[in-house]
Amino acid sequence: MTAILKYPALFQPITIGNRIAKNRIWSAPQGMSDLTPDGYFTPQNIAFYQTKAKGGLAVISLGEAIIDRVRAKAHGRMLALDDIEVISSLINCSDAIHQYDGLASIELVHAGCRARPEYCQKGPVGPSAHMGIYGEMVAEMDEDMIEEAVESFGKAAYMAKFCGIDICCIHACHGWIFSQFMAPATNQRKDKYGGSVENRSRFARMVIERIRKYCGLNYPIEWRMSGSDLYEGGVTIEESIEYAKILDGMVDIFHVSAGSFNVPDTSTRMFPSMYLKDGVNVTFAEQIKRNVHKTAVATVGALGNDPAYMEELVASGKVDIINIARGTITDFDLVNKIRRGEEDEVINCLRCNMCLSMDFVPHVPFAMRVHRCTVNPEAGREYEVGFMAKKSEHPQKVLVAGGGPAGMQAAITAAQRGHEVILCEKSGRLGGMLNSADDISFKKLMKQYKNALTTQVGKAGIKVLLNTTVTPELVEQIAPDTLIAAIGGEALIPDIPGINGDSVYVAARDFGKGKEVGQKVVVVGGGLVGCEESIHYREQGRDVTILEMSDTLARDAWFLHLRATLMEMEKLGVKSCLNTKCTKITDKGVFAVDANGKEVFFEADTVVIAAGLRPRSDEAEALRFTAREFVRVGDCKECKRIYEAIRTGYDAAVTI
Repeated sequence: MTAILKYPALFQPITIGNRIAKNRIWSAPQGMSDLTPDGYFTPQNIAFYQTKAKGGLAVISLGEAIIDRVRAKAHGRMLALDDIEVISSLINCSDAIHQYDGLASIELVHAGCRARPEYCQKGPVGPSAHMGIYGEMVAEMDEDMIEEAVESFGKAAYMAKFCGIDICCIHACHGWIFSQFMAPATNQRKDKYGGSVENRSRFARMVIERIRKYCGLNYPIEWRMSGSDLYEGGVTIEESIEYAKILDGMVDIFHVSAGSFNVPDTSTRMFPSMYLKDGVNVTFAEQIKRNVHKTAVATVGALGNDPAYMEELVASGKVDIINIARGTITDFDLVNKIRRGEEDEVINCLRCNMCLSMDFVPHVPFAMRVHRCTVNPEAGREYEVGFMAKKSEHPQKVLVAGGGPAGMQAAITAAQRGHEVILCEKSGRLGGMLNSADDISFKKLMKQYKNALTTQVGKAGIKVLLNTTVTPELVEQIAPDTLIAAIGGEALIPDIPGINGDSVYVAARDFGKGKEVGQKVVVVGGGLVGCEESIHYREQGRDVTILEMSDTLARDAWFLHLRATLMEMEKLGVKSCLNTKCTKITDKGVFAVDANGKEVFFEADTVVIAAGLRPRSDEAEALRFTAREFVRVGDCKECKRIYEAIRTGYDAAVTI
């Protein structure tokens, strides 16, 4: 069944100003941090956006572009629409998007009081004077400064239109200048720009009118606004509804997000974590939709994993447009797969927020300036992949030992390149460590991802041998040209007296074995796995305490997932003891030594060991000389994240 029949609302075109978008699934703004030092698109940046257009998205947003380099810049290497030298790369990018019948959008931004002094020629400005987040005084904008900003937005939109950009998206939320005017916490003015919602929205109306003056009445304007800033003193949903009513008909789209960088922890809702439900911010868009009559409404946040849910949102009239960001990176072909009825093959987003955390300064020490995704090994390599031959010139017989994520990715990639692939898994099912997510509520996306990989293995013509351990004898029998060892790691068991007792559950070894867990749980090891285990058991109503030897929990988590995990633990009441070393386990509980060297006892019915993994290096190396070509991938090479497993599996196969 094609999606035209299955999801008719999602694939119904929509007219926005003087443009027709071919469907209702759009890319939310995604900026690149690896532009040239001067802030121009590279061939890789253009290839990224073109790849998204090729995948079937109706509108591809190029992310943040500053309108004023003098005062408005928040990050390094931002596209600047007050620099005429940007024109050629912007035209090349819009042309690349148009090649696949996509529309190009760009997000105009002024950082206001959040402008970073090291990137600007003048100090930060905002609605009201205060000490800025970077230790420099923010000047209150006078009429001349306001007029300067209004004019800069008009000229920036005009340049975007000149360069072939179809839709101008104004970034009016997340703590940038428009939300600074709208939020009482950052706008204490007593003049015509402060006080009532009508006054606080005056700057917005001035900008819209100036863009219309420069670009014409039919040029599409998308207004990206917060349904709620989610903090005291920020914009509330009631104020946002009033705000939208004032702007109704002045702009073409209300793109409704949530949260503010003014309170960093709201970013776990701005970019919804795995602990939140699908479409957690839809309620804000739905409420605004009910209160406006002329402007279309788009929603964003934790969407893309369930086409039926997206269809219901549009078909019921709750929203007009679905915006997806992370899900368009995890699977470039997302929309095409939905349209073809191949939803079971979609590689969904895990909401680990690796992609966002890599550049989340000032909360991480460095902007990494690379584009990566946990489950898509081609993310950040779109330009390179465009030059790769789709099929190998010399097809081989490839044996993959191990059916975890690294092994499945290696097998899928090798099969796609035309090789004969045999995949052996010693257990009775594929998935490896991904199977540990099967019964964890907030890991449903990981289970969905595992199932998609398994489906791809099944459709790729790969010969799968379950309950089959790869030995030198089996390799000799199969006689592969290349052997890829993906046999994983084994649980690291600390040398603690009593660790082999009946009350001990080893997280990396005992999942899926039906081992009973008691009411009082002590988790030994406060890395990400230990923290997630604690959340899982606390959700079930158990009393949970984590013991961690270091002074930090979840040290191995990406920043945004770290914040979300710690917030979830606090919300649920998970107890934690840092600088605490487990010394002995009994059937009554755990003995430990705290930071002061004092022995303490923690009563426990079950002790969960979350001490990590170590590579099965010796087993893998025993296979090294059994085939002409040999490579180790995933945890048997180095025990790290899913990202490294997927990437090493892909790299091993794509280079055959």
